[in-house]
Amino acid sequence: MHSSNQHRAGSPYTTQRIPGPKKTWIASTIAIAAVAFGGGVVVDMWLNPSATSGQGATASGNSDMTVTGDAIQYRYGVIQVEVVRAGGKITAVNMIQSDATAGREQAFPYLTDYAIQAQGSNFGNLSGATFTTEAFKQALDSAISKLS
Repeated sequence: MHSSNQHRAGSPYTTQRIPGPKKTWIASTIAIAAVAFGGGVVVDMWLNPSATSGQGATASGNSDMTVTGDAIQYRYGVIQVEVVRAGGKITAVNMIQSDATAGREQAFPYLTDYAIQAQGSNFGNLSGATFTTEAFKQALDSAISKLS
């Protein structure tokens, strides 16, 4: 009679541990996870550079004031904004000049909302309005830089 810890000659079954590589899958799994995470960060930085790089102006200070930024000329018109700060926060972004062409002015209500939510120009582009978004951000940054 054979004990359960032994195997019969010619039997494909065994209870003995077969020597081999010890947990090399852990190192490869960690390496793959690190590359995947790093790749995700790089893609996010590429798709949304202002949000990840810390660029973009934000309103700071506690005094209430209203300032008007420079007029920004871009390929579809001119954008100039006024920023209202109350209680240390941007409470309104008003369009002073917004003569964008071919329906691009439809982006401005969204952009002003995004600016107030982000408390500055640190938000992503509005899909289909990349040039208008970038010009709006420049106009917004110009106004915010005048807040003191």
